[in-house]
Amino acid sequence: MRKRTFLLNALVMAGGTLAIRFLNIGYRVYLSSKIGAEGLGVYQLLLSVFLLAITVSTSGISLAVTRLTAESLSAGNPGRAKSAVRRCIAWALLCSLAATLILCLSSGWIAEELFGDPRTRRPLLMLSFGLPFMGISSCLRGYFVARRKAFQSVTGDLLEQSVTIALVVGAFTFFSPDGLENACCAIAMGSTVGEGISCLYNYISYRINAKKTFAGYPSDGTGVFRTLLHIALPSMAGYTARNVLSAVENILIPKGLRKHGASSENSLAQYGAIHGMALPMLLFPSAFLSAFASLLIPEVAEDYVAGKKAAILRLVSRSMQMTLLFSFAVTAVFWEFSTELGQAFYHDDSAAELLRVLSPLVPLLYLDGIVDSILKGLDQQVSSLKYNFSDSAIRVVLVWFLVPLWGVRGYLCILFFSTIFNAALSIHRLLVVSEVRLNVGDWILKPALCAAFAAAVARLSQYLPLLSQVPSPILICLQLLVACVLYSLALRACGSLSRSDIDWLRSLFH
Repeated sequence: MRKRTFLLNALVMAGGTLAIRFLNIGYRVYLSSKIGAEGLGVYQLLLSVFLLAITVSTSGISLAVTRLTAESLSAGNPGRAKSAVRRCIAWALLCSLAATLILCLSSGWIAEELFGDPRTRRPLLMLSFGLPFMGISSCLRGYFVARRKAFQSVTGDLLEQSVTIALVVGAFTFFSPDGLENACCAIAMGSTVGEGISCLYNYISYRINAKKTFAGYPSDGTGVFRTLLHIALPSMAGYTARNVLSAVENILIPKGLRKHGASSENSLAQYGAIHGMALPMLLFPSAFLSAFASLLIPEVAEDYVAGKKAAILRLVSRSMQMTLLFSFAVTAVFWEFSTELGQAFYHDDSAAELLRVLSPLVPLLYLDGIVDSILKGLDQQVSSLKYNFSDSAIRVVLVWFLVPLWGVRGYLCILFFSTIFNAALSIHRLLVVSEVRLNVGDWILKPALCAAFAAAVARLSQYLPLLSQVPSPILICLQLLVACVLYSLALRACGSLSRSDIDWLRSLFH
C-alpha cells in the first residue's frame, strides 16, 4: 500500500510538474518574443537578487515541515505535527516580512549600484510583496508532501503559474507596456498576484485536510521549535550564503562579458540565452525526477528514524540507477536533436548550440537533485549545504577571472567544473552514509553507449524513403519514439536493465 501510494503521488506530482514546465517553457518563449534576449537577461538579473530574498523567506522551512510532520505522524503524535505546522508558518512569516522590508529599503541601491540599471528598481519592489505568500505556501507544501497529498501541492503550483501567465499576457495584450522597465513591472506584478492567489488556495486546502488529520488532538509543542531550528537554520544559513554568492556571480557575468568585448545589450542577451533558454529546457525532462525527489524526503526520513538500513539501501540504489538510465537518454536526445529543439522553441541558433554544448551535464544535474533529497531525508542537510557553499564560492572566483578573459566559453567551462565538483561531493557523501556501491558498468558506461547508439540510429532514420515526405514536427516525434524503443532494447540486451529491475517497475503498479 505504501509503495502504491508513493507511486500515485509521484505520478500526480510528475504530471503537475510536467504541466508547469510546459507552461514555463511556453511562458519564456512568449516573453522572449515580447522583450527579447536582452529583456530575459534583465529579468534573470532581477531574479538573481530576488532569489536571495526567497531563500531567507522559505529555505529550510518546507523541509522542516515535511520531516516534523512525517516523523510525528509516524510516531503516533498528530498533536506534535499540528504544532509543527503552526510554528513553521509563524517562522516563515517572520522571515519573509523581514526580507520584504530589507528588499524595499535597498531596492534603489541594488538597482543603481549592483545592477547599474535604474530600470530594475520598480520591478524589484513589486516582486518583494510576494515574499510572505511564498513563505506560507512553502510551509503548506511541506505539509502536503509529508501527508502524501500530491494533488493539493500540484494544483496550488499550477494555479500560481496559470494566474501569473494569464495576468502577464493580459497586460501585454491590453496595455502594451512601453519600454523594458514597464514590461518587467508587468511581469513582476503578475508573479506577485499569482503567489497571493496560490497561497490562499493552499491555506484553504490545508484547513480542510487538517480538520481530518488533527481532529481531537491537542497541540504538543514539546521540542518542536528546537527541532525546527535544527533543520531550518542550517538550511537558511547555507542557502542564504550560497545565494549571496550566486547573486554576486550573476551580477559579475554580464560585467565580465562586457569586459571581454560584448556590448551591454549583447552581454545581457548571452546571459539570458544560457539561464533563460538553454538551462530551463535541459531541466525540463526532469519533471518526474523532481516529483520523485520531493517525495523521497519523507520516505527516507521515516526509514531513517525506524533504523531500516536495508530499506534505505534498496531505495537509494534504485533511485540512483533509474535516474542515470533516464538521464543518459535525455542527454543523447539533446545532443543529437539540439538544432531542431532550439529552433522549435526559441527560433534561436545560439540557444540550439548551447543545448548541445551543455547536454553532457544532464546526468550529473539530474542525479545531484535526487542525491540532495536523499541526503536531506538522512539528516545530512548540513553536509549538502557545505558542498553547495564551496561550489558557489569557487564559481564566483572563477567568474571573476575567467569570464573577462574567455567570455561565454569561460562561463561554460565554469558550469562544467561546478556541476562535476558539486555532484561528486554529494554522491560520495551519500555512498558513504547509505553504504551503496556505485555500479559504474551497468549504471553509467553501458547506458551511455546505448543512448548514443539509439539516438544516432534515430537520427539516420530520417533518410528512409518512407519518412522523406513526413512534416518536420511529426518526423522529430517519430525519431524520439524510435530512440526510446531502441534504448530500452539495448539496455535489456546488455544487462543494464535486468529482469529484476523490470519486475520492480511492474510491482509499483500492483
